[in-house]
Amino acid sequence: MITRSRTSIRLAFAATLVFAHAASAQPKPFPDDYFFEGAQRPEQLKSLEEKPAPAFTAESWIGSATSLKDQRGKVVVIDFWATWCGPCMASIPHNIDLVKKYADKGMTFIAIHDANNGSDKAPDVVKEKGINYTIAIDKKGKDQGLSATEYKVQFWPTYIVIDRAGLVRAAGLTPNHVEDVVKVLLAEAPATASAATAEFGPEFYYGAESRPSSLKALEGTPAKPITGATWLSKPVVENDMKGNVTVVHFLSPASAVSLRELDKLAPIEKDLSSQGVIFVGICDGRASWDRMKKEAESRKLALPILHDTPATKDNGALVPRGPIASNFAVNFYPATIILDRTGKVRAAGVRTDKLKTVVDKLLAERVPDGSTDPKRVP
Repeated sequence: MITRSRTSIRLAFAATLVFAHAASAQPKPFPDDYFFEGAQRPEQLKSLEEKPAPAFTAESWIGSATSLKDQRGKVVVIDFWATWCGPCMASIPHNIDLVKKYADKGMTFIAIHDANNGSDKAPDVVKEKGINYTIAIDKKGKDQGLSATEYKVQFWPTYIVIDRAGLVRAAGLTPNHVEDVVKVLLAEAPATASAATAEFGPEFYYGAESRPSSLKALEGTPAKPITGATWLSKPVVENDMKGNVTVVHFLSPASAVSLRELDKLAPIEKDLSSQGVIFVGICDGRASWDRMKKEAESRKLALPILHDTPATKDNGALVPRGPIASNFAVNFYPATIILDRTGKVRAAGVRTDKLKTVVDKLLAERVPDGSTDPKRVP
């Protein structure tokens, strides 16, 4: 290793069933001795685990260009390496053997070369060593490559292993334990077609794999307008949401589960609002608005809440739970839907304890002008 600086009972019952189904066991962590520096390995690397793997940025490729999106549904090994790094070079035969053993069993291997030094020698190394996996040359950043920065690389080589759902499961492995992790992740149940294309893993959602298909279908589509006349607190208008990450939380004062989640949401809303994230509460149109006002007052909520007043369609049919819930395919409360800066639905039915992780990812994304500043979106 080389170190380098760098609303009702029915509603409550339905929501309880969804919550109970989602309370599945979290993946067991891998032993400390699988990692460089063991239990003392860098916190920056630990912080990547059980979160969606960041996208990487390549200046150029040796072999076929690819992306994590292209590889979703497979186990992906990323090796941050360099030709100037002795341990990296010594690990190449192991990498080659790993690809020979597992490439046809659902594993992809991608090596990302240091952006600052040695990449000019990489093509010759590929030929001399008979490398059988794709190599990306990292795009230069301020101090190190953009991909190395996203993956918080502290030393070389740094091995990252990503599961079929796109989550980082191990970061900073020693070369001799990469195969151990790969075998465990390959043995896990393959992602379903929907999970393989989902941006976030099933553990990010209430209902997990059984999340309503109507919510899954929303993801990647432009969000419909959120409008109404009856608000608690200052109304949120379309211009407020433009260019900002927006969290839309559907709630019901008649549901004890919904109120408990509202209490959990309040500190998250306070924290993320200071970063420019827009929060909008949508109250179940079937619930008492007076009760909603009392619950909000007793909790001293800052969250703007809109009453999703039941409306009639053009054919005269009533939309009982409210037109906004109908537009967002919400059939149970609570439900949280997150929109990116372009107004697209990126996650629907998100667990409250996963909300910040999703929002942080969207905040870090570059917007159309290449910045990460939402106020600079045209």
